[in-house]
Amino acid sequence: AIIFDTDISSDVDDAGAVAVLHALADQGTIEILAMMTSSGDPWSGPCLDALNTRFGRPDIPIATIDKNAVTHVSKYTQYLAEEFPHNFPSGGSLLTPLQLYRKTLAEQPPASVTLVTVGYLSNLATLLHSGPDQYSPLTGIALIKEKVKQLVCMGGQFPSGREWNMYQDTPATIEVVQSWPTTIIFCGFEIGNTVMTGRALRAAEENHPLRQAYLRYNNLTDRQSWDQVAVLLAASPKGAYQLSPAGRVQVDQKGSNNWQEKRGGLHHYMLPLKNP
Repeated sequence: AIIFDTDISSDVDDAGAVAVLHALADQGTIEILAMMTSSGDPWSGPCLDALNTRFGRPDIPIATIDKNAVTHVSKYTQYLAEEFPHNFPSGGSLLTPLQLYRKTLAEQPPASVTLVTVGYLSNLATLLHSGPDQYSPLTGIALIKEKVKQLVCMGGQFPSGREWNMYQDTPATIEVVQSWPTTIIFCGFEIGNTVMTGRALRAAEENHPLRQAYLRYNNLTDRQSWDQVAVLLAASPKGAYQLSPAGRVQVDQKGSNNWQEKRGGLHHYMLPLKNP
């Protein structure tokens, strides 16, 4: 079971990742529990809902970030929100990301949920800091510890570097990387950077929101697939990919990351083994 947290807006690989999620759900490989947006673009929520609707899952609950959000202008979110059917509330999501995270996690069996973040870590930092509420008597850290199997994070560059998702909200990144109580698997910039997708959508149905997203983003040319690869990684059985030894990721005040191997560490990063 997967909760998906995305900054769908500034890049188009988020839209591609949504398509991969639905394809995996169609195969019965995963169940999509909920989605969050970490981008302050007001069109992110309705755009995401339009994609879910076209892929046959209009009822996936979506929560849009409600404060201190990183915001960029998008080439496609408003178009998808205005041109394709969805029922996203015009006043914004009914629940905040914190409420939807806590509600969804509280309803799941222990150690059953994989969180996939392909955007900024703002919502996850808020969840970490949360206290008991109407959904659960547990603190955020205790709730994560009980319900989350692993966090898969498209972020960072390995063994060291400075990557977009990590430095857009650096305080949140530092908080999550230091304090998250379960395994974190990082799918670094270098993995998706060599996997190109998009051009094949020229053969897709013209009036499909995914095709329209890529058309508006880069005129249906190929684009790196950072977020799609992270989703695949999250859904793959153990052994379908190789991970680094255990260790710790350190993040500095500029959002740069550095890897330290450490026995018993909760962090791993994905190794580029397969042909892109």
